[in-house]
Amino acid sequence: MIDLDVALVGGGFSGCAVAVNLARYAPPNFSLAIFEPHDLGRGAAYGTRHREHVLNTRAHMMSMRSDEPDDFVRWLGERGGPQDFVSRALYGEYLNDRARAALGRSQFTHVRDRVAAIQAQGDGFILRSSSGARVRARSVVLTTGNPPPQDEHLPLAVRLHPGYVADPWRFDYRAVGGHVLVVGSGLTALDVLVALNGAGHRGQVHVLSRHGRYPEVHADVKPYDVIPALDTRDARSLLRSFRRQAADAASRGFDWRAVVDAVRPEAEAIWRRVPPAEQRRFARHARALWERYRHRAPQQVEAVRAEYERAGLLRTYAGRIAAMDRGAVTIALRGGGSLAVHPDWIVNCTGVGRTAAMAKDPLLGAMLREGIVSADPSGLGLRVGHDYTAIDSGGDRVPNLYVAGPPVRGSRFEATAVPELRRIAEQVTIELLLVRAGSHSSPRFMEAFS
Repeated sequence: MIDLDVALVGGGFSGCAVAVNLARYAPPNFSLAIFEPHDLGRGAAYGTRHREHVLNTRAHMMSMRSDEPDDFVRWLGERGGPQDFVSRALYGEYLNDRARAALGRSQFTHVRDRVAAIQAQGDGFILRSSSGARVRARSVVLTTGNPPPQDEHLPLAVRLHPGYVADPWRFDYRAVGGHVLVVGSGLTALDVLVALNGAGHRGQVHVLSRHGRYPEVHADVKPYDVIPALDTRDARSLLRSFRRQAADAASRGFDWRAVVDAVRPEAEAIWRRVPPAEQRRFARHARALWERYRHRAPQQVEAVRAEYERAGLLRTYAGRIAAMDRGAVTIALRGGGSLAVHPDWIVNCTGVGRTAAMAKDPLLGAMLREGIVSADPSGLGLRVGHDYTAIDSGGDRVPNLYVAGPPVRGSRFEATAVPELRRIAEQVTIELLLVRAGSHSSPRFMEAFS
């Protein structure tokens, strides 16, 4: 049986970022395997089949390492500038390139297989792959990425529809024709429009969401000149104090986007000061509103949506699916009344799945049932401690088992975009190196991530 220092379960952004950091800072005899059946760095976000899909963050913020913030821009060269929203597929190439370079190090390897089971043994873990291979690892990091959207709330007839798309991120929209119903109106819904447009689709598109609102749009704005001080006593005070900051900024000539961007680096510290019950209240009533302003669409993406609308090919509804019968979807409108649409395709764009969606994954589902990991109280993801160690069903830390990336949503306020995911990966790297060093910190890697 092979013995490893670290096993990474998943090879998307977070798995690659941890591997790249360890390749740079781990001692010479450090061993690592990253389990990923596909090419490294692709994942749900960057494995798109459509070159038209672009990043929602400007290139200068997309380096996978905070100690080299211009790494991605330098890698791009003449293919894009610091302020550009570049192709997502191109970003996947960047991650793959950096990961392959890291795996050129001795005792670092990419295992093109899935992890089927993880079992605690002593102070480490035994991992069994889908092909039956077994390895022993001192530490394991779950970097499994985004689960597909929830769909239990959709009528069974919708889910059984021959044109139903359950996973909007990995689908090839070149096969889509006729009328399309998109459930959800966030960034993923806009990605669907971009892909359909690029594939030459000219049918009617119906977009349905609870409020019928699209994300706000990026703009070039001057940076805000203060760090916003927000009231964290409760969810309502938090929201009101943010609105006051935005109003004050507007009175001094600043765009609201500048205020949102100023809050972003402080968001996690602010969130930790909000009482847990108020965090859950905010998640229920205000998080969707925050994300509409926080996760904005590039202008070229908004231009595609606007063109669909001008051509009379886009209709947007606020409401929910009430029923589906004989190919007709009945939409209950938010303001009252209903209408029927007859889609050839139905695309689930309701956002990243919650813990219930993770439970459908063979590995994470088994770990949840066995109590090795547990859901955070909000149900958004897996519960983790301050150092990203997993918390089991009894509320105890699971030594040497870490979670990085989108699965920590709920335990952390932001775990979606690269700047936050990069920081999580760096903090997990520090913990892994402390384990390897017997908790005696090395100034070299500690200073790099400070």
